[in-house]
Amino acid sequence: MKKNSFLLELLKSPPFLIFLVLAILITIGVLIANHVEKEKVVKMKEDVIYIHPETKK
Repeated sequence: MKKNSFLLELLKSPPFLIFLVLAILITIGVLIANHVEKEKVVKMKEDVIYIHPETKK
């Protein structure tokens, strides 16, 4: 019975709640960053070789 009350008090403690909120916010931030990054990726159908323009001498 003592072990259960310890876990209950731990879950209700302010430091644990702050840690839990921070962990959730970081996880949401990472998920949003990954989602936005995937939308900006340009997928090319073929390889493109860049040729430097000739300079006039």
